Amino acid sequence: MAALALMGLLLLAAGSSVSAWKSGRATFYGNEPWYWSIHYGSCGQYYQWPDQGMGWDVAALNDGHPEHGCPVEPAAAGENIDRNGVCRDTSASVVVKITDTCPCSYPNNYFSNKRWCCGDMDHLDMSVWAFQKLTDMKWGVIPIQYRRVDCGQQPDNKAHLNYDEMFPGEFPPKSQAGERGDFDWHKYFPKGGYMNSKAGDGSYMVSTDEFLGKIGRSGGGSGGSSAQYGK
Repeated sequence: MAALALMGLLLLAAGSSVSAWKSGRATFYGNEPWYWSIHYGSCGQYYQWPDQGMGWDVAALNDGHPEHGCPVEPAAAGENIDRNGVCRDTSASVVVKITDTCPCSYPNNYFSNKRWCCGDMDHLDMSVWAFQKLTDMKWGVIPIQYRRVDCGQQPDNKAHLNYDEMFPGEFPPKSQAGERGDFDWHKYFPKGGYMNSKAGDGSYMVSTDEFLGKIGRSGGGSGGSSAQYGK
């Protein structure tokens, strides 16, 4: 497992040792979980509970990065975007865990991956929830400073947003959801969330009470929030 610190900043969490700050670029994914889920990355971490570890603050590292361990031939593609002044707080940081790869060669998303993940500069595809803590989704891509940090390390000025200010999350597989009797569903899914499509549960949005009804818990009901965020 690796982790990074991003500052207007990204912090990559690692097993040990803290590295010097480097310049890079970040985009985001996870806002279309039926296509690009943050929970089924190449590192085999699977569902990331938001109240455990770094929660939904995860990222994919481009496979040409020297710390990735999967070298590819550097390409001339890519883009350096001027986004100075768009971060909410340039002194704030978020720590992310590396759970996936942003491959240079990916036929299912050829043009986007070739644009961002082919080694013209260090690139991280962050979860939409980590990205929103640094800036608004409308910017799409931002310059970052990042470094490797120890797992569990927290920045002095931690970037933060309440869950009701962020994009709705993806529910765990229904088969797994019953394991967490202590989980505060309405805290982490205040606007409802998306069913877990990779687990075969569907690709639509439901309210939190409706999801609880699907797994046989109290609060079952109807009336999801799909009008604002649904597919």
